[in-house]
Amino acid sequence: MKLEQLAERVQSRTPLRLLVRWVAGIRASVHTKLLAAFLIVTSLFVAMALVSLQTIVSATHQSQLLDEAHEMVSLAQEGEHALARQMHYTDLALLSQDEVAIAKILRENNRFNDRLAKVEAAGTAERGLVEQIRSSQDEAMAVVADMANAIRDGKLGSVTGGLLRRQERLDTEITTHVGRLVTAQQDRMTRLRESVTAANRRSLILTGAFAVSAVIFALFCGFVISWSFILPVREAQGFLDKVAAGSFGGHISVPNRDEFGALAERMNHMSRELERFDIEQRHAAAELGRLNQQLAQTSKAKSEFLANMSHELRTPMNAILGFTEMVLDGLYGDVPTELKEPVADIQVNGRHLLRLINDVLDLSKIEAGRMDLALGEYSVREVVDIAYISLRSLAVEKGLNFVINVHDDLTVAYGDNGRLTQCLMNLAGNPIKFTKQGRVEIGVELVGSELIYRVSDSGIGIPKEELENVFAEFRQVDATVTREFGGTGLGLSITKKFVEMHDGRIWVESEIGKGCTFFFAVPLRTKGDSA
Repeated sequence: MKLEQLAERVQSRTPLRLLVRWVAGIRASVHTKLLAAFLIVTSLFVAMALVSLQTIVSATHQSQLLDEAHEMVSLAQEGEHALARQMHYTDLALLSQDEVAIAKILRENNRFNDRLAKVEAAGTAERGLVEQIRSSQDEAMAVVADMANAIRDGKLGSVTGGLLRRQERLDTEITTHVGRLVTAQQDRMTRLRESVTAANRRSLILTGAFAVSAVIFALFCGFVISWSFILPVREAQGFLDKVAAGSFGGHISVPNRDEFGALAERMNHMSRELERFDIEQRHAAAELGRLNQQLAQTSKAKSEFLANMSHELRTPMNAILGFTEMVLDGLYGDVPTELKEPVADIQVNGRHLLRLINDVLDLSKIEAGRMDLALGEYSVREVVDIAYISLRSLAVEKGLNFVINVHDDLTVAYGDNGRLTQCLMNLAGNPIKFTKQGRVEIGVELVGSELIYRVSDSGIGIPKEELENVFAEFRQVDATVTREFGGTGLGLSITKKFVEMHDGRIWVESEIGKGCTFFFAVPLRTKGDSA
């Protein structure tokens, strides 16, 4: 289990969730809450530092007391040693009957009294015991004084026994009392040492417990504060995921009374607005779908109407052209000279009208889905030659240099040669129509498995901003061109549809004043597709 999952389970399944919600509900900014949490944690570590400092001070004081006790033990032991030397010199004085020994006794007595005075000044010895030692010591000094007087008077031999008995008794008393004093100081030092050890142990336990408690409390505060921020963030994330999935109108509920709470209110407002916009958009989409369906039905009806009407118009137009041609050929007798030119004009304009009718018929069939390709094997050179022969007279009439560029070794292709010829005638007819002087060229080359047909001219060119519109239906680049050269704007649109029916593509490259080049690429072996 990951740490994050464990934390989530702890906050969701323990009373901590209530505390998290309480912290979240505090009316304060996120900055204030974070600052408060930081100050709490900082206070804990400051308190831990103070406890540690107090522990160090206490340990230092205990060490000082232990040093003082050790010093008192040393003083008591030095006094005991001075007393032992004093008794030794006393015995020596009794044996040697020399006043020099008496002086040594007094020196050791002074040393003993000095150590005893320091122990007494420290206040660590029982006052009664010290008084007993001083009393016995004073009595011993009286014996020493008697010994000194006996030595000076030469009577030491007569009093030696009595002085010796007194001295032994006093030595025993003083030794006992001093031994008790040394033992008392050693016991005190032992107790202090045990006290220092216990105090250090207690300080270590207290410091460790406080440190662990401070860290746990800091983690507790961090856990509560962080989850009071994490919960609204997770709620917002889930809310935004639903919005991203297209589910509007949801509601986010967080207990926070800080920036997260304000953000939740804004998100709820956004959700309501999105739901309203979504409802409006759905209504608009439904209405648009209904209108599109009506437009599609209207367009289909229009295409059906154009297909029917174009067929009905083409039949009488062919009849008109047939009769005018028979009139011009003299089948109905000689035609007066003044009627030949009007009849010829009728025939020319009739053919022009027939081409327009054929274009409308083709477009309507394509839009109505009734146009099929007549696929078969064909010669690429033959397609180009047919287009060239059909348009050559018009190019010669305008004085244009009309040429073709086709390799003789091109293989036999598969497609609808009639429609491809129509495409070439549309692409080449426009430059011949719009080019006043210069050159028009038709070219074909095989690139991989594609045949790329090319028609280039040196005519007026097409602006760059109009290149994407040249293949649109009923669209001319400039209205003045239509007025000057004529046309319905269907030729390029029909050409594009025929190329796409061959699974091909068509495009144009042009620059104003430098002519343009139309390309269309079709597979060498077209699978074909109906409109």
